[in-house]
Amino acid sequence: MLEKYHSTQHRALIFDCDGTIGDTMGLYFSVLKHALKELGIPVSISWNEFRGDGGRCFRDTIMEYNQKFKTDIEPKSFTRRLDELYAICIGEFKPIEQVVSFILAETRPMAVASSGMRRNVEYVIEKSGLQGKFTAVVTQEDVTFGDDIRVKPAPDLFLMAAKQMSIPPDQCIVFGDSPHDCEAAKAASMDFVKIPHTWWDPSLREIDLSSYGKS
Repeated sequence: MLEKYHSTQHRALIFDCDGTIGDTMGLYFSVLKHALKELGIPVSISWNEFRGDGGRCFRDTIMEYNQKFKTDIEPKSFTRRLDELYAICIGEFKPIEQVVSFILAETRPMAVASSGMRRNVEYVIEKSGLQGKFTAVVTQEDVTFGDDIRVKPAPDLFLMAAKQMSIPPDQCIVFGDSPHDCEAAKAASMDFVKIPHTWWDPSLREIDLSSYGKS
């Protein structure tokens, strides 16, 4: 599927991380379910509903859940707990081999632009064997200004990646898995390629974090 994009006229390539380079979205789903259970909140989030929120920061997702389900989850403390739980199970992620192979075969400038936290993004890059392949790695911390977190679907991450590569945005192509990746790419005047969810391992959605113990 991806091989044809080796011959495009784009001068640079930008990749999302979660769900694109690393098969991590199922882990995040398991983490969310576990954290809600810890709080005793009887909210059931479907997999399809959850994956549609990919690319956003958890704070915004939780605020939306509060409005939708009439809950009162404190976004900052809940997000910290999600980060703690994710740190416990991140080692279970799997590189998405189709994307990793494509990246390894590329020689054009490349960047990662992720709404995730830098430590998690760098872990996925390293464990996927992609150290040294990227000119730029842009994460949530780079577009956070106080309480204003300018992650996807805002174009800031992609625009910053293009700037760090010294490539005009309209000469970049973005690879991502979520509608928010697509929306952000369009807002940045970049072409977009969707990574299929069929490349993900469904078993990661059902990780039992209670077996890892409390962090």
